[in-house]
Amino acid sequence: MANSIQVSVLCASGRIASFGDNNVTERTTTTLQTSGTGLNQTSGVDLGNFLVGETIVAAFGTVTALTTVADTVGFMYAFIENADGSIAVPIEGGGNKASCMPMLCRPVRVEVGMLLKAALAITDATATDASLVAYCASGKTSVFTVAAVADTKTAIVDITTGGTIGQSLAGQRIVKYYATFTNLYGINDDQGGNNFYYAESSQGQLKGTFFPKGVRGFAKVEMVPTNIPILQNDTLSVMWGS
Repeated sequence: MANSIQVSVLCASGRIASFGDNNVTERTTTTLQTSGTGLNQTSGVDLGNFLVGETIVAAFGTVTALTTVADTVGFMYAFIENADGSIAVPIEGGGNKASCMPMLCRPVRVEVGMLLKAALAITDATATDASLVAYCASGKTSVFTVAAVADTKTAIVDITTGGTIGQSLAGQRIVKYYATFTNLYGINDDQGGNNFYYAESSQGQLKGTFFPKGVRGFAKVEMVPTNIPILQNDTLSVMWGS
């Protein structure tokens, strides 16, 4: 089964570009290059080479599966990556029937070496991919993910460093986020867990809750406003009840 992601971006100049991949491995962060059928653009070019000098102001990504039931995959996350490997800004997305073109958290001027990356996952009764995209007041963005374990507190960790939320965002303040969970029946279908991901202090005090969405079909994620200061020893966890 060949799963696909396609992301459209809008530049301040009015220029539009399409990026995608029609053979995406699930649960894998994938670099998307210029792509599209019948579009007047060169295919197979990275973001930083195709739009260098442009300023991206809005973007949206959709996922689909090559099956007769095309909404069997869900959007996990997408972002623009800087040339140094850090994340510049999140990109929102959704299922194969989702429709939107939201503004980015902040405009991003494209430089050589920048990449557009995204991930999807199968959404069924056994899928347990938990992801959180956090945007901070400073402009810093981090993405966290893990395969949740039934009835077990599981740490959600940084996709780049493997570190905790405290290690990745110490001294930062999360002001926006979106979260996704791929299980068909949701995060707490037997009431043996929690309906949210949660940040805790080193003393175990609850600091923040993040409510995930199953993003398939018509569903889409949206950045949610919040206000959570992060310290070095803070953790981010999921308790999947199943």
